[in-house]
Amino acid sequence: MNQALNLFRLQTLDTQINRIGKRMKEIDLILRQDEAVQKALMKLEGSKQELNKRRTELKQSENLVEAQQLKLKRSQTNLFSGKIKNPKELQDLQQESEALRRYISKLEDDQLACMIAFEEAQQKSKMAEDQHKQAQGDKASQNASLSGENMKLEKELSNLIPQRQAVILGISAEGLNLYQGLLKSKKGLAVAEVLDDGCSACGSTLTPGDLQSARSPTTLLQCATCGRILFKS
Repeated sequence: MNQALNLFRLQTLDTQINRIGKRMKEIDLILRQDEAVQKALMKLEGSKQELNKRRTELKQSENLVEAQQLKLKRSQTNLFSGKIKNPKELQDLQQESEALRRYISKLEDDQLACMIAFEEAQQKSKMAEDQHKQAQGDKASQNASLSGENMKLEKELSNLIPQRQAVILGISAEGLNLYQGLLKSKKGLAVAEVLDDGCSACGSTLTPGDLQSARSPTTLLQCATCGRILFKS
């Protein structure tokens, strides 16, 4: 029973399992987030409020113009009805009509400005609606892709767990305890492969005696520098 080999296999499996677990957490977080959609929705709601405001302003402007035009029409009717004979009264009506025409002209300019503002608000609202739909579509597409990736990761994980359990059966309790302790203290890397006669984790060069021990199927050699279990293939 080669303890170092089995621990190296366990390390490889744990690294894969940790990588999968980390990615699955990332996917879960992304799936639960919809910042882009919410931002687009807030913009859409703001544009709708602006559109309603501009619609109200335009309607009020139209009503005001209509009321003044009606007032002018009554003034003109009185002026040309022939019923009023008094020159002063006729002059007053004439002045009133001229004042109403000037006022209506200003109101019509205001109405035009309101109409332009309303049309601009309509365009912005339509654009915001399109952007919101696009954001929803992008999010749905992203979620579908991530869900597919998550299913593959779950399948991969379900294959790795039994392999890990099988490898553990070939490791002594002492070796497993050493490995688990190092796993915590060495940031997830308890076993380092010997490459170019050195520790692949810290780069420390091994002595000829250590190299021989690293090849032993029964001896667990730890790096003199970083303390990790060493494996020599």
